[in-house]
Amino acid sequence: MNRGLISGLVLLVIGIICGLMLALVNYFTAGRITEEENKIKYAVLEEFYTLSEYEISETQGEGSFSTIYFLKEKGTDNVEAVIYTVSAKGYSSTTDVEMLIAINSDMSVEGYKVTTHQESSGFGADIVDNNFGVDEIDDLSNFQAVSGVTVTSNAIKTCFTLVSQRVISDLGGGSGE
Repeated sequence: MNRGLISGLVLLVIGIICGLMLALVNYFTAGRITEEENKIKYAVLEEFYTLSEYEISETQGEGSFSTIYFLKEKGTDNVEAVIYTVSAKGYSSTTDVEMLIAINSDMSVEGYKVTTHQESSGFGADIVDNNFGVDEIDDLSNFQAVSGVTVTSNAIKTCFTLVSQRVISDLGGGSGE
């Protein structure tokens, strides 16, 4: 028999065995991984609100929005706050700047946090904990860009702009779910 064919069959069998082992490991760990991801996600959301005081629903966003969290007054349909996971193109060509932006029902900004980026160290990466001067989502005129990191500042302003364009329909017209 041809040695190349035998080698190919051996590689095929090894590949199938490895694939089955990977599927088995995934089967047993998927729940735990999801649980850990949720702990991390909700720990970040706790930076803005005491989550035990609200009923939380989450929905998948579209386009620049990945996940949107609606915080409702317990026992009602009153949306008290919305937390957006939104992203925009920064300086990095591989990873967008992703933020969580928490908005209260009165359009005030409860807080914001950059959660993902690959901006340049010493430049864009250093401004992610910056105060950008945004207190009301429907008034971005006080946005404070950081000199020297224009592209990253623009990405963060784009995130705020996207939320400002969407939040009125989510808070004014129900949860948008």
